[in-house]
Amino acid sequence: MRTPILCGMITGGILLGQMPNTSHAYDTDQVATDRGNVPLYLPSNPNPDSALPLVVSLHGYTSSGNAHENYFNLRSQVDDRQFMLCVPNGLQNNQGDRYWNGTDYCCGWGQGTDDSGYLRGLIETIIADHPVDIDSIHVVGHSNGGFMSYRMACDHPDLVSSIASLAGATFADPNACTPSEPVHVLQIHGTDDSVIRFEGRCFLFNCYPGALESIEIWSEYNQCSGTAEAKADLDLVGNISGAETSRLLLSEGCEKSGACELWAINGGNHGPSFNSNFRRELVDWLLTHRKPAPEEPCSSDFSGDDVVDGTDLTELIAAWGGSSSIHDLDGDGTVGGGDLTVFLAAWGACPTG
Repeated sequence: MRTPILCGMITGGILLGQMPNTSHAYDTDQVATDRGNVPLYLPSNPNPDSALPLVVSLHGYTSSGNAHENYFNLRSQVDDRQFMLCVPNGLQNNQGDRYWNGTDYCCGWGQGTDDSGYLRGLIETIIADHPVDIDSIHVVGHSNGGFMSYRMACDHPDLVSSIASLAGATFADPNACTPSEPVHVLQIHGTDDSVIRFEGRCFLFNCYPGALESIEIWSEYNQCSGTAEAKADLDLVGNISGAETSRLLLSEGCEKSGACELWAINGGNHGPSFNSNFRRELVDWLLTHRKPAPEEPCSSDFSGDDVVDGTDLTELIAAWGGSSSIHDLDGDGTVGGGDLTVFLAAWGACPTG
């Protein structure tokens, strides 16, 4: 039996209200999976020498990839912003409704499907066949797709750089998610959403956290230590006047790849009528929240204690005149005066980025 609180969560009628802007060029490929082919939108004229970010965009409960993309219309940005966009379909339950088995609240309801593993496999297939920037892989979703995006951040933080959830939520029990590394998180939510409520809700014994609580939970995962900071408001919705969306950012003390942000759409419902700013702002947020580049090793720290000091100098002198590649800091083939100059310039604590 369908859970009453989520009936009609996202309907095709809501999503088909906004048709995509077809003036933007893009190419389309098909990714073969054990659930059939999945559309992949590509820039029409990509830079052949550059790997491209990948965005995976997930529909809501009862919707489909096509209807969802007609609503978000991220493919209109693919050519200008030079990224790949994948829009898969969830499986259908015994009522014929498409869904993602995201959190315990939404929306597998005993189906037992491994959508988390399926989506990881989909991403890995794209990586194998296309030049993906592996430090710039992003998952975005609406409602049930938003719940699923949080599931992907929980299960695959090694793969996912950032997620954005519109009207979804993370696990209510923080212990249900144990990410091995930080993930950037953006929660977008209408304050008047009557389906997935901004302040959170319980149905019987099953709960989901509110919008602010979701990013606070993730700020704990990401080891943030500061308080939320208000940022400039955004104008994202066409039928609400002015800059209706307030922003809160949690980034102080967070791990490098773990900023958390809330866009609260004041007066917004479950399926806001977004203007063209929305897709631009969303894509911009996703593509700027990538995994950090690996830190350069501190080459003068021969002892490995993160400090360049007398211990390392003693080791450099012991190697003087030889051809040790570890101690040949200037790359001239011999340990000598040039290496000492490089070494002394690095004296002190190694940089932590």
